[in-house]
Amino acid sequence: MTLICREQDGFIVMVKQHDHGRLAGELAAWFKEEQVPESVRRDEVLWAIANHDRGWIDLDETPFWNDAEDAPYSFIDFPVVPKLTFYRRGLNEIEAVTAYGALLCSLHFERLIEVSGEENPELAEYQKDEAERRARIHRELEQRNVPIGEDELFYDARLLQFCDDLSLYMVLNRPGSPKSEEHPWWTDGFSGSEDFRFTSGRTITAEWKDESALMLEPFPFTREVEAVFKLRRVSRQEIKDRGIARAYRETPEEECRIRLTGRLEEKSADA
Repeated sequence: MTLICREQDGFIVMVKQHDHGRLAGELAAWFKEEQVPESVRRDEVLWAIANHDRGWIDLDETPFWNDAEDAPYSFIDFPVVPKLTFYRRGLNEIEAVTAYGALLCSLHFERLIEVSGEENPELAEYQKDEAERRARIHRELEQRNVPIGEDELFYDARLLQFCDDLSLYMVLNRPGSPKSEEHPWWTDGFSGSEDFRFTSGRTITAEWKDESALMLEPFPFTREVEAVFKLRRVSRQEIKDRGIARAYRETPEEECRIRLTGRLEEKSADA
């Protein structure tokens, strides 16, 4: 399992990757309309964002314990070779539904690999195969008279990156936590968000108002959004007593609800 995990008060809070992905898709659907280019591929983009982590669906049913870290394997430290297998699997499933969506998600995974700085022969082979996939999709769409514009692809890639990051932010940070305890990935805000026109070059930042509300500035949505996702709080003592697989299986799912809002002055200016 490559769950998204964080520690909290003797528990490991775990969220399935595909659940996080579906949340990203819901966020994308509420993104400011004036920022969304008119495109025949709009529905494909939203579907691809919601399904970008679907390759992990089966694997996320049973967690694996990482002895070196004394924690479950997560999407961060999962071994690279099997990770690439599930990347490919997910991309193949996405391409069966939308070729453009597969191109978009392939670029997204390529960015994640570049950021990680990992290098090995299997990774180089994966990157070669994915470059060929993307080139083929470009050719096929051109032959069908639906070529891809550079601005369109750049925007859609930024939309996927931001919604993925914001969804991860809500999963990896304890609701209501102060900025001093914020996950280090977003200390300076959401990278790439400064490219959206409505930000005027500013980076979107997040700050918890309380345990149920997260303030975003500049605010990126057409209205306040209620983000909902499922999680499990698995006790470390239960893991020690029963093992990770059984402890996870016997821990009931909880529903987490977070209201995404802007600052009062920002909302007043938009009124």
